[in-house]
Amino acid sequence: MRLNEIFALIPTTDVFADIGCDHGLLCQMVLLSGKAKRILAADISEFCLNKAKTLLGDNAEYFLGDGLDALGGIIPDVTVISGMGGNTVLHILAGRVLPKVIISPQNDVFKVRKTLTESGYKITEDKTIVDNGKFYDIIALEPGKMTLNELQLTFGAFFDRNDPIFAARLKHNKERLLSYKQTPLNKQKLILINKAMELLNKGETDNE
Repeated sequence: MRLNEIFALIPTTDVFADIGCDHGLLCQMVLLSGKAKRILAADISEFCLNKAKTLLGDNAEYFLGDGLDALGGIIPDVTVISGMGGNTVLHILAGRVLPKVIISPQNDVFKVRKTLTESGYKITEDKTIVDNGKFYDIIALEPGKMTLNELQLTFGAFFDRNDPIFAARLKHNKERLLSYKQTPLNKQKLILINKAMELLNKGETDNE
């Protein structure tokens, strides 16, 4: 489950914020674990925020508004931004370098990695997970410097780790692309997938 994977990356901290908290389930997991002294639940939707209030009661603070702006200047120690498009994630983080951010963009992940690593962040974790048959990226970032090559921007900063889920994702994406019309863009995507597969296979051979 994606929330479990995100939760596992959250360290013990003072101030935790879930931007786009929706139903408040992640905040509840943090609350029950005792990982944070202070929990901030923010959402642009009053309907969603009310669901979180019903679940969490007086155990969290609630903020209605757009992204981090809703917090009114509070800087969380750990911030989660999940379940949004890549451009929305970038909009929320624009001009801000926070102590620790955990994101799970739904698309435009190449652009997200490129923009954030050129804006004062380094990636500390970058993993592929599968949830209900779909693949997702979960990325943890902290202030710092990092330069990524094209394969890292496309597949993840640490894509060449021996990760069976990532290998399955590559295979799935390759099979899907081969079923599409072979446009120049799709051909370029296949070239990148094949390069990544070659590196993974080389790594397996080296470890034997």
